[in-house]
Amino acid sequence: MGDKRLVVKNRAGGWDVRAPGAHNPVSQHATLEEAERAAGEWRQRVGGGKISIFL
Repeated sequence: MGDKRLVVKNRAGGWDVRAPGAHNPVSQHATLEEAERAAGEWRQRVGGGKISIFL
């Protein structure tokens, strides 16, 4: 499952980037745009992968 990341809204009103099935987020962000950018940077570092955004 290392080739996927999820961008999901958190309870505090911000956005989390998570690995599927993980309890803790990989990173937390104030805006959706920041979370999308972080997930995109991850995809570049690992050479590809899938990002799913849940609004």
